[in-house]
Amino acid sequence: MEQLSDTALLERMQAYNDRAAFDELYHRYWEQLYMAAYARLQQDADAKDCLQEVFVALWHKRRELRIQGPLGPYLHVALKYRVLNHLRSHQNYQKHLDIFSAIPPAVFDRADDRLALAEIQQIIEQTIAAMPEKMRQTYILSRQEQLTVREMADQLGVSQQTVKNQLTTALKRLKEALAGFK
Repeated sequence: MEQLSDTALLERMQAYNDRAAFDELYHRYWEQLYMAAYARLQQDADAKDCLQEVFVALWHKRRELRIQGPLGPYLHVALKYRVLNHLRSHQNYQKHLDIFSAIPPAVFDRADDRLALAEIQQIIEQTIAAMPEKMRQTYILSRQEQLTVREMADQLGVSQQTVKNQLTTALKRLKEALAGFK
């Protein structure tokens, strides 16, 4: 199969569900794609995860794919979007860690209790609802719509420092509200 072109291998994958054709493409591109993913992510496991997602998608969507031109650039673009999605997801995860770090450890001792979790959610919702309008808007834009500080400042018509101050105060209020939870 090594002598077959990428196009011929893709055609075999599409027409005959040829796993060997897929394997050949995988071996042709794995190393260079891994290097590209690792260069951006600097984490072996994350780079491999993104790469695996690209190849899984290639196999699952083999029948619908209509690739114009060489396969290499297509795979690099697919990988680029997987890496960007991974980074976006990781950043959202980090944004939410700050609120969980504000929850006292004693709360997690009861975390298996559904009532405790419902009560935590209620406290968070009430605290957000009690915030001044601009602070609440800033918090929601940050945590639910996941906008950047600059995007929030532009949307709300305030300075970036005001957005940062509002977020700091909002998180402080949440932390205080949850500190009373026993």
